Amino acid sequence: MIFNISMPIRFLSLLVIASALLWTGCQKDDDTPPADEPELITTVVLNFTGPDGNTSSFQFSDTDGLGGNPPVADDITLSANTTYQLDIEFRDESNAANVKDITAEVREEAEEHLLCFAATGVLDIPVTLDTDGNGAPLGLETELTTGQAGNATLAIILKHEPDKGADNPCITGETDVQAEFEVAVQ
Repeated sequence: MIFNISMPIRFLSLLVIASALLWTGCQKDDDTPPADEPELITTVVLNFTGPDGNTSSFQFSDTDGLGGNPPVADDITLSANTTYQLDIEFRDESNAANVKDITAEVREEAEEHLLCFAATGVLDIPVTLDTDGNGAPLGLETELTTGQAGNATLAIILKHEPDKGADNPCITGETDVQAEFEVAVQ
């Protein structure tokens, strides 16, 4: 059996179908949240404040990122048997005309970040003084104690989205930046 549909009804049916397809095709997909991508960090600045209140700053820089030129790190000189306040800054200096301070973003997203430390030689591992909103460690503000005169190394690793409840949270998450310094304790 063949149905004879008049032209206006056919046109109206096609218009309804086309409108429905256009409406569903143009809807924004809100089901997928935007990815929280790790920050681009090219520079790490360590600010050591001694008991006398004087601050010395040392820098690690890898402005062309991984795979390019090797990073450059200042050699750190500290006094023996001294406790320092160590404050850490992060920057994106990949574009010299638009340097970005990433430190505030790391602090603002403290629950998603963790600073991990490794020390050898005459340095103790820095003690974290600051925490995130949940009371878990962050590490932008630390205390570092030197031992007897000698040589050491200090590594600073900024983790993105670590599992702070894990037995070793420093092996979880992604690494935003890892900076290594040679240290002379005198």
